[in-house]
Amino acid sequence: MSISCYEYLSILEVGDKEEAPKDVTQNEYMEVLENVRSEIAKNHAEELAKTLNDASSAKTLKSLIMRYAAEYMSGKDYDRDELVEKIYQDMAGLGILTQYLYDPVVEEININSYDMIEVIYPNRTDFITGKDAFPTPEAALDIVKRMVRMGGKIIDAQTPQVDSFIGDGTRINATIPPIVPEDRGVVASIRKQNRNRITREMLENAGTASADELDFLTYCLCNHVSVGLAGGTGSGKTTVESFLLNEYILRNEDYNNRVYTIEDTQELNLLKYDDIHDRPARVVTMLTQETPVKITMMDLTKGALRYHPALIVPAEVRDGTVLQAVAAGQSGHTILTSFHADGAKDGYRRLVSLCHMADTTLTDEMLMEECVGSWPILVFAKQLKDKTRKIMEIFEATGQKDGHVIGTMLYRYKISETERDEKGRIVKIHGSHERVGCISPRLYSRLRDNGVPEKELKRLFPEAKPEEDNN
Repeated sequence: MSISCYEYLSILEVGDKEEAPKDVTQNEYMEVLENVRSEIAKNHAEELAKTLNDASSAKTLKSLIMRYAAEYMSGKDYDRDELVEKIYQDMAGLGILTQYLYDPVVEEININSYDMIEVIYPNRTDFITGKDAFPTPEAALDIVKRMVRMGGKIIDAQTPQVDSFIGDGTRINATIPPIVPEDRGVVASIRKQNRNRITREMLENAGTASADELDFLTYCLCNHVSVGLAGGTGSGKTTVESFLLNEYILRNEDYNNRVYTIEDTQELNLLKYDDIHDRPARVVTMLTQETPVKITMMDLTKGALRYHPALIVPAEVRDGTVLQAVAAGQSGHTILTSFHADGAKDGYRRLVSLCHMADTTLTDEMLMEECVGSWPILVFAKQLKDKTRKIMEIFEATGQKDGHVIGTMLYRYKISETERDEKGRIVKIHGSHERVGCISPRLYSRLRDNGVPEKELKRLFPEAKPEEDNN
């Protein structure tokens, strides 16, 4: 559970080593900071609590700081804008990171140590080093602790590694001493989530996928064909997952379209209302928990059937949760999940490996057969060297032999040219999404019988035939 605005206010700390702005003594600055903080905490709690979720709220807070600071600095000569910005940074509690958290273009912030920060944009990475980063290991540690607390978590020597979230959907994974050396301060990865709805046009315009690929995956998910999303960190799996779930909410005409999501931190950006059918989105959101009682993704997947879902979404699996998802899939539920793997076809071997983490006695051949049946369609996404994200492969699995998957590659992104700058660095990768195979008669019949118009199947796969035509 995220921390309330009043709890947030109560844990904001005023450091005793903050450097005062020019023309203001240290004692004057600490006094005005404490007074302004007290007034805003008393009269404007909501504005302060919202500052990490909404840039407009940040502007409101700055105007309040300006008003109260002017009262306490009346008659004194000082740089108003500099003082307001300094107080704002100290009250928000995130120092140098604040501007990057607000920047809608920034995708990720990595703290490698107190004096080395990476700011990752879609097409470049900027580095903040030395005195331009945090002044000391202790300062970096203090900021990260505050960020972790905003997600209702505590990071300390007893729990030195934590997943938490900041504001609305920004995830932070942080590690502190003793796992990190004291002189490095802290290591953290902050991944921002796009809170705008990901649309079909956005994915097509970015070159992430073709219209036909998005149509095919939407038809699968809305018509009881489970989909797996494989890829590395930063490959765009969550973006594609959010898009497909929103398509499921909007395009699924069944009344029974209840979605049950399971996440470690809330990253999926889902609609709350289905405008097409004029009804609320039927989404049940579950989050795992580390303390005080550990609740795992496996626990929540196992209990999913009690909530009568049509679609179960273990958002990203890293362990034996896969085996529980297989069991849910065998009971007639559609499953959408993502995991780390280096290819669509290779993804099935990864699923089998994850099943073994549940201490199953099933053989590789048996597990492969279960995984193929549970996820007939597997998508592989990747971030290329030019920082663009692509759906590289869409594979249909039709069976297994001796523990190896059998099937057909349906779509593939084919690279045609790689542009480099004068230093030999890759600046642009050119290619196209191409259909390279045809769905099986079994999948054709399954999609048709579940409601996909035959003309749409013929449009996507002109040579496809239903199962009965091949008897």
